[in-house]
Amino acid sequence: MDRTIQELTWEHDAIINSSSDGLFVCDGKGVILRVNPASERINNAVAARLVGRAYLDAARDGLLILPSAALEAIKKKAPVSLLQENRHGRKLISTATPVFDDLGELIRVVVSERDITEMDRLQRQLEEQQAIGDQFRHQVLDLQQEQLAARPVIARSRSMVKALRQALKVSKVDTTVLILGESGVGKGLIADLIHKNSRRAGQPVIKINCGAIPENLIEAELFGYEKGAFTGAVGCKPGLLELADGGILFLDEIAELPPAAQVKLLRFIEEGQLTRLGATAGRKVDVRILAATHRDLEQMVSAGSFRLDLYYRLSVIPLTVPPLRERQECLVPLIRSYIDQFCTRSSVRKRLTSAALDCLVRYSFPGNVRELMNICERLVVMSETVLIDVCDLPQNLVDASAGGTPALSGNWPTEMTMAQILGSVERRVLLDAAKRLHSQQQIARQLGMSQPTVARRLFKYGIGARLRE
Repeated sequence: MDRTIQELTWEHDAIINSSSDGLFVCDGKGVILRVNPASERINNAVAARLVGRAYLDAARDGLLILPSAALEAIKKKAPVSLLQENRHGRKLISTATPVFDDLGELIRVVVSERDITEMDRLQRQLEEQQAIGDQFRHQVLDLQQEQLAARPVIARSRSMVKALRQALKVSKVDTTVLILGESGVGKGLIADLIHKNSRRAGQPVIKINCGAIPENLIEAELFGYEKGAFTGAVGCKPGLLELADGGILFLDEIAELPPAAQVKLLRFIEEGQLTRLGATAGRKVDVRILAATHRDLEQMVSAGSFRLDLYYRLSVIPLTVPPLRERQECLVPLIRSYIDQFCTRSSVRKRLTSAALDCLVRYSFPGNVRELMNICERLVVMSETVLIDVCDLPQNLVDASAGGTPALSGNWPTEMTMAQILGSVERRVLLDAAKRLHSQQQIARQLGMSQPTVARRLFKYGIGARLRE
């Protein structure tokens, strides 16, 4: 019997002393009977200075803190939990549990102390990261709304109107959409339109160009990673799928997605669950997938470079955006819209002559809307007069235009006066001469003018500043 009691005592002591939580025991009057090593460490006070003393006396000497869970439990004769901060700045959760004898008398109070300082710090960091993430999401959403307001959708051709109607129809559901079309046709604008008219409009649409990210980083960008998942992963990072939770993830150039990422994306679309690199547990996120490509995915599937099952998952609703050469009815309003947009941005007032507009309309725009935007911006920035004429257009565009307009076409806008027409002709003649000749003297000889007159005319029209006199 003595041996059994001794073994139980050893076991009891081992359990108390090995606990990572602080433990101390008081009697029914608040006298400290026992303190374990963890409690000594938490309170920075050795057991020898605490055992045998009343808790209140030890607290008055600065060894323990008030209010006390133990004293409150003695007073209330019921379990008590307190959130406290000790004199060393450590945050604690103290839980006091009263122990009663067979007659209902309070004989002991057992207090456990858990140091939550590190947990509290991690919680604050997590809240800060969540706040940063929320701020990022709101900033992205605000920026997207500004971009949508600055990029009106113009559709006059039957094919483009059909594409917009399809986009508005699929925006009402959460189905995966595959947007097809040549580079520069505006697939991203269609994705924005779907987002704007969907139930997820209050959440951002996160965009990623699958061809612009190195193959060895694409999985980390999409799915995130845990600390130590690979060399250089010094912390945890959520992926774009997590950032898009509640919203839309737009995967542009989906055909460039590497095979390993294709497998994980397929699993996510099927299960709605992702696993960060280096993690063992998955997490659920609510994300709608929109994808786009200018490549022939069916041909890639046949060649074995794109997964058939992923292709079927992405192309539940295929939506084709027609190229600009098939949208002739859209050209004039698009050109005027972009000219006005870039004029507003540059705080200038410029407009196209009929000849320049005709030349632009006859051009095939192999780069589609993106090329059209770049040309319009260039014309607004680089043209030197209010009227943007044929001579201001890029030479390759003029040459490529079918049945290009002669340099001195008589197709002048009806609102131009004779002086403006003569000035436009003179400017074009001088600009053409300045491109071919190297000095004002040479221009004067060819055009039968004096050098001072040539100099004055060049200065007037802001051209040929580099020419020698």
